Amino acid sequence: MFNPLHFLSRRGFRREMIDFFKNLALMVQSGVPLDEALKILEVQTRRRSFKTFLAKVGAQIKAGSPLSKALIPYRDEVGELSVNIIRAGEINGTLEQNLQYLATILTRRMELKQKIQATLLYPEIVLVLAFVLGGGISIFIFPRLIPLFQSLDVKLPLATRLMLWLSMFLRDYGWQVFLGLIVVFVAIALLQRLTPIRRIFHALYLYLPFFGHLTRSYQLALFNQIFGALFSSGLTIKESLAATAEAMTNLKYREALKNSTKRLSSGVTLAAILNKYPKLFSQNVVALVSVGEKSGKLEESFVYLAAYYDSEVEVLTKRLPTLIEPVLLMVIGVVVAFIAVAVIMPIYEFSSSLSR
Repeated sequence: MFNPLHFLSRRGFRREMIDFFKNLALMVQSGVPLDEALKILEVQTRRRSFKTFLAKVGAQIKAGSPLSKALIPYRDEVGELSVNIIRAGEINGTLEQNLQYLATILTRRMELKQKIQATLLYPEIVLVLAFVLGGGISIFIFPRLIPLFQSLDVKLPLATRLMLWLSMFLRDYGWQVFLGLIVVFVAIALLQRLTPIRRIFHALYLYLPFFGHLTRSYQLALFNQIFGALFSSGLTIKESLAATAEAMTNLKYREALKNSTKRLSSGVTLAAILNKYPKLFSQNVVALVSVGEKSGKLEESFVYLAAYYDSEVEVLTKRLPTLIEPVLLMVIGVVVAFIAVAVIMPIYEFSSSLSR
């Protein structure tokens, strides 16, 4: 079936959906019927593909379908989380509050991801520039020095011989290397779509120095935000856990929560189940969930934990540049020093031989 949302960029789609849920919540709260609210938003929307989406959903609403059911054909783009929160609001008669809460959760989730992406952007740019600089010198500058080095009656240092070999290799096979790198990157991107390969990568992310701590904190922030939102919207613990599992971005956490959902049926408490995964769920999470279950204030526990891990991610992302910068400087320094030695040493050796 044709789905107009496939034509939306991922980032643009997320922002459109957040604004859509916010505006829809305000209109429903003001007493505007749902089908009329969707029609108004359709007129206001500039993006044609999103207009088509709103028109299709509006037609379903006008035909008598609830909003959650009208969104099911688009749940790959809208997300299982959104459908479940809206369904809970329809059942409990709190649709406008749930829509507003959903917009808040989606905003916080997007902000968390953007914080990490913004932090990683700087080292990515520096490494790419270093690669481009080294490749440019090897391809465009060093070939011009080859006749000079070959005319020198001295034994060339190892660094110079390596640079000469790399320069001639890139000169002769540069396009093949470039195309090969593209094939490798595309192959890695395609392989990561396979669940067994993704599972390996996602497990690796959890044990990397520093990045493992950041990954776990990010996943725990997501878990507490999403579960808290679903539980507050009126879903049961089991329903909330099942929907949260689908919304997790790390496969290890997703599989752990799916297994936990099955074990809830046997009457085991949520805290006891999470305690079976000490590498994924910290004792802080287990203890507060246990307190919330015993006191009947589970919702408050998740609100506190969501705020705690949100701030944890923010602190870690602020620390990340100070940890990465020395490594980047060292890498760039080694590259520059290697190129300098490769160029200067033969000339120095030749000058020394002349003086002798």
